[in-house]
Amino acid sequence: MSIKRNIKVAEGFSTHHVCCPHDCPDTCSMIVTRDDKTGKAVRVQGDPSHPVTKGYLCNKVNHYIDLVYSDNRILYPHKRVGPKGVGAKFERISWEEALETITNNFNDVIKQHGSESVQPYSYSGTLGMLGFWSMDQRFWNKMEAARLVQSICIYAAFFANLHTYGVANGPSLQDASDDVELIILWGANLVSTGVHSIPFIRKAKQRGAKIIAIDPRETRTTMMADQHIQPRPGTDAALALGMMKVIVDENLHDAEFLQEYTIGWKELIETKLPDYDLDTVEEITGVDKNIVKALALDYASTKKSLIRANFGMNRHANSGQMCRSILVLPCITGAWREKCGGAGFGNLEEMWQRFDLKKLQRPDLGERGTKRSINMVQIGRALADDIGADGQKMDPPIHSFFVYNSDPANCAPNSNKVREGLMRDDLFVAVHDTFWTDTCNYADIVLPADTQLERTDLHAAYGHYHYNMNEPVIKPVGESVRNTELFRMMAEKMGYLEGTDNAFTQTDEEMIRDILCDEGERNPLMEGVTYEQLKEDGWARASVDAERRNYMKNGWPTKSGKIEIWSEKLQKQGQDPLPTHTPEVEGQEDTEQRKKYPIQVLSTATHYFIGDSFQAIDRHKAMMSRPTVELSPEDASSRSINDGDLCRLYNDRGETFAYAVIVESLIAGVCGTQKQYKGGNTPGGVNANALNSENLTDFGMAPTFYSCLVQIEKTSNEKMKKDLLASWGGNQGYIKQWRELNPEHAENVSDEEIIKQAAIKNPGIFD
Repeated sequence: MSIKRNIKVAEGFSTHHVCCPHDCPDTCSMIVTRDDKTGKAVRVQGDPSHPVTKGYLCNKVNHYIDLVYSDNRILYPHKRVGPKGVGAKFERISWEEALETITNNFNDVIKQHGSESVQPYSYSGTLGMLGFWSMDQRFWNKMEAARLVQSICIYAAFFANLHTYGVANGPSLQDASDDVELIILWGANLVSTGVHSIPFIRKAKQRGAKIIAIDPRETRTTMMADQHIQPRPGTDAALALGMMKVIVDENLHDAEFLQEYTIGWKELIETKLPDYDLDTVEEITGVDKNIVKALALDYASTKKSLIRANFGMNRHANSGQMCRSILVLPCITGAWREKCGGAGFGNLEEMWQRFDLKKLQRPDLGERGTKRSINMVQIGRALADDIGADGQKMDPPIHSFFVYNSDPANCAPNSNKVREGLMRDDLFVAVHDTFWTDTCNYADIVLPADTQLERTDLHAAYGHYHYNMNEPVIKPVGESVRNTELFRMMAEKMGYLEGTDNAFTQTDEEMIRDILCDEGERNPLMEGVTYEQLKEDGWARASVDAERRNYMKNGWPTKSGKIEIWSEKLQKQGQDPLPTHTPEVEGQEDTEQRKKYPIQVLSTATHYFIGDSFQAIDRHKAMMSRPTVELSPEDASSRSINDGDLCRLYNDRGETFAYAVIVESLIAGVCGTQKQYKGGNTPGGVNANALNSENLTDFGMAPTFYSCLVQIEKTSNEKMKKDLLASWGGNQGYIKQWRELNPEHAENVSDEEIIKQAAIKNPGIFD
């Protein structure tokens, strides 16, 4: 039976189902109203029929029409005319010229240096299965281009799940809200990063469930909890292990569950937990030992407990073991016995990873699996210093860099190094994007990308158990092109159609049908979900209750068939096979580095943007008017910093600027700022990622954005400008190119005037 939404519109208007494409656990079902006379979308709203979206959208996507018809969109192909860098100028060209330029470069680079010198770079600008990784992967597989480890967000928790459970299989807050008695929101600011879970948390709270928030910072989410516990950043494993010791010492653990369903539990209890007595845990975490004990007893008081952790936990040097420690907690109490019980960081692995990705991506088209691989977290050193994943010089270097679904000039760590690499004269850069990102400043060719209202795609949520279909509502704006069509066009130009059956001629609908046709056999969540149902209703509930998904009965998808508290795979990697706490490099326990740089930076998601998305929209820029840095009263006072003062955050890798907000509850020695704030809108021209290293987590190959120590000082606009003119490498490179291209003016124009002219396209520098 098809869903009835009962949305009335005036004559001449029609409604259409779409799905939010952004990197958010909610994956909202949306209804778009179209003016059929003009063909333009005029309204977007939450789908009232969807059991999670429930008819409303977040403050970001509520204004999606502003994004679709923004004056800041890239509508046509462009080529750069003049020097790379801040203030780069472009002129419109045809699609034919753009494709010829790009594919000629591919062919020349491959002929001279080999296919590994072509490096794709992409991530979650869209989370549709097709837009994220389908036709593009077929193209790169056929080319045998260099590979990319897409680890910049979730990989620490991803591998913590795989090494422990074999899959991320925890209940969603939606499914738990009717029965759960205790919810722990661990590093999860869901009001800002997953707002559609909040009604389910409130529902549980109204029934009498207790809500505990564990977070170093005060957030919109901690304010709604019954209790807020603030461990020092990077010490969560010690807190979790301390809880386990209390539970075992009080004989509140479920010994039968541990015996029947896990391996390694004896080793954990006998050899690991003795190290985490309450006094030790208090010393490490900064949390009063009585609070730790009460937390443990609260957790052990019911099996109807759910821990919902979030991906900020992935961004510490010791993230893998922190995530493992949290994930093991429900094994100690036996919370997995309850349908509403367990722990998880979302369910992306289970919803996505069991699709037949070989069918979708066609690795059989080439031998790309033998080619070198670059971790996207370390793209700065790869571009600027030719350093590969093994720490050795790459031969050949990257000569062609193709960017889509991402903005590495802003989102990658050590961003000054990224921009330095992008400035190379011998590097060809192409960017496919909806808006003029900072990475576009370094591009030779810029291509116009579409929006969600202009494409077909299939979406799998990672905060609940629903699939969504998206179909186009409007014609492409300008000459914008969706990802799948772009790579079909390039495949034809490269001569890839011959001898590859239908790999590059399959339509988007055919690809979706292809991966859905037998997914009930591969993935129990897909049982009964059909293309026809998704097309008719727009969304479908995953088969959460499928018998083959009963891990308590059938065993977990691990080598042993049990929950692996002791992990053989981690031992082979040289890691502790048991959950453990390791002091964080560039964190609270790094006493040596804190002598010079005493404040740890937590660069978290904003309430108003999703990464780089929406930062080109005037309404959203007004809501998040400028970058801020949260400081404790103690840290602010010792630096004579007041609310609203411009501050300089710096370390040996770089600097960024933000305006002070003094927060009474913030832990001394910790500051909070925004991740991926567009450098072009930031005083100084670069965001907090200029401060980060390219180091990886203990396991999972993830970034260490939060393992970052800085010093902070009060500054002024004038001092900032003077310092930038003297030191910003990106500016110096631009000045040099400008003088070479404008020799008739070289002696009459100052460095400052050149940069001020460049700032027309990067106003944050001199605001």
